[in-house]
Amino acid sequence: MSPPSEKKIHFIINPVSGAGKHDDLADAVRRYMDPSRYACLVKMTDSPRHAIELARQSAESGADAIVTAGGDGSINEIAQIIAGKKIALGIIPSGSGNGLAHHLHIPFRISRAFEVINAFRIKAIDTMEVNGKTCVSIAGVGFDAVVAQKLTENSHRGFQAYFRIILSEYQEYKPRKYTLWIDGIRYKEKVLFISFANSNQFGYNAFIAPTAEVDDGLIDICMIHKIPMTKVAILANLLFMKQIDKSKYVRIVKGKHVILQGNSMGIVNLDGESEHLGEDLEIVINPKSLNVIVP
Repeated sequence: MSPPSEKKIHFIINPVSGAGKHDDLADAVRRYMDPSRYACLVKMTDSPRHAIELARQSAESGADAIVTAGGDGSINEIAQIIAGKKIALGIIPSGSGNGLAHHLHIPFRISRAFEVINAFRIKAIDTMEVNGKTCVSIAGVGFDAVVAQKLTENSHRGFQAYFRIILSEYQEYKPRKYTLWIDGIRYKEKVLFISFANSNQFGYNAFIAPTAEVDDGLIDICMIHKIPMTKVAILANLLFMKQIDKSKYVRIVKGKHVILQGNSMGIVNLDGESEHLGEDLEIVINPKSLNVIVP
């Protein structure tokens, strides 16, 4: 029998996440976790969305924390189950973009990431709900959602695959008209895409919402207009320099409750994965609803 003070930590590992580089994380759990403090159980996913069922089983069995070894999509699957509960989320970054891990300054070196898990320092962060589905980092419509859909269908992940999709789709994509109600104020925009940001970036240190914080109780609604190809490099530089909000092609409004109409394709980028959620969306913030293990 485990001593009463011993915490139960379940590790859910996606062996094919990210760009294909994957350490033996199951062995790393045995190597780095402190057995005097933690009873660890390792589970491997074997299909899309399998992590959701594994997380549900872990929650029902009384796990104190669920650690995901994967990217933002894997984090999202765990959060679907534990948002609003006391169970903590741990992150071993091994996806492609890893936007939330970057935002929270979680180490990417495996040994240091496990040091964070062993220290078990908890921070409560916000989550969003998009038509009732939990979103932890970034949701988006328009060109953003098209890229997420193409990436989901692609057998390759990583920055190069992401960049190739953007280049191949950008010129042909036509901006769409949207109507938004942000905390009761109406906005009409014809834009390339709209991102609803809880964290400040897509991943790869591409900062779509430079002033976003995960615990401020606000959504950063980022409306990006299409720009000429000759100016794309300039906007990209601003994106990586954390200054995209300085561009005249970008409008960012903060709010707590958003109604969006005009998502004609019906698809949404939800933490890097493509979801069909309909033409009309309701996005709300749930303050400090997810406990995360942080440095």
